[in-house]
Amino acid sequence: MTTHDLVSSAAAFVAEAERMTNERDVDGIRAVFSEDAHQIATLDGLLIDARGIEEIHRAWGRMCVFMEARRMYVSKTLVTADPTTIVNEWVGEVAGRRTARGIEVWKLDEAGRVVEQRLYGFLDARPEPSLVQNLRMLVAHPLTALGYARARRHA
Repeated sequence: MTTHDLVSSAAAFVAEAERMTNERDVDGIRAVFSEDAHQIATLDGLLIDARGIEEIHRAWGRMCVFMEARRMYVSKTLVTADPTTIVNEWVGEVAGRRTARGIEVWKLDEAGRVVEQRLYGFLDARPEPSLVQNLRMLVAHPLTALGYARARRHA
């Protein structure tokens, strides 16, 4: 496989993942993941850990219901790929606000099926000077927020 073929096939994979997300294609997941795959999603600190295609299918179904209820849509972009790994980032909107972002790492078997997916996402990421974000961090993680505020003063 040439580098061009690899990038083309990885870009097509990411485009299909975007389509499945935005169209809430619950059953399409069965064609992507291997029977014994592992999916780990960390979404705003919520850890979703699913093993095996049946658990992954149920977890993806719940995620699709959530995304539809919150009117979440994403745009995915290929970051890098090799024969066994595809990495993409995504940006999206939730309820009309374009503040969601994340990254996905897909591990593939020899047949090109996903054996592991790791997703790291944030549904309301805001710039560093955002008062809302700094207050949110202060409430959720006071020591981290105070430590970062001190570091900002010294930089």
